[in-house]
Amino acid sequence: MSADLTVTVQEQGDRLVVLTVVGVLDHDTSGTLFEQATAAVGAGRHLVLDLSRVTFCDSSGLNTLLRLHRHGRADGAALTLVAVPAQLRRLLRITGTDTVLTLRDNLAEAGAARTGT
Repeated sequence: MSADLTVTVQEQGDRLVVLTVVGVLDHDTSGTLFEQATAAVGAGRHLVLDLSRVTFCDSSGLNTLLRLHRHGRADGAALTLVAVPAQLRRLLRITGTDTVLTLRDNLAEAGAARTGT
């Protein structure tokens, strides 16, 4: 795992996996996130990325988020980004990616959206 990025995996039930991402999401670290996320999620599962502690994200990190979205759709899994920091939210808005990816303010909203409540 990269010294600039830490990914913690927490399974919540049989259909929800929350990855807490801490640090810099860039060219050097985005592969770590992709590997951890694809290893943690399976078909039909809901992957939630808690990005509240991401301090920086560049185009490589953005590409990784899009790759995870496509990978999940192909496997019948859902991806939700939670607590997206202002810098990353701005990047998503400028690139139009915020209309492709699902963003929620917190884990409770992500869980409610998943269950339809």
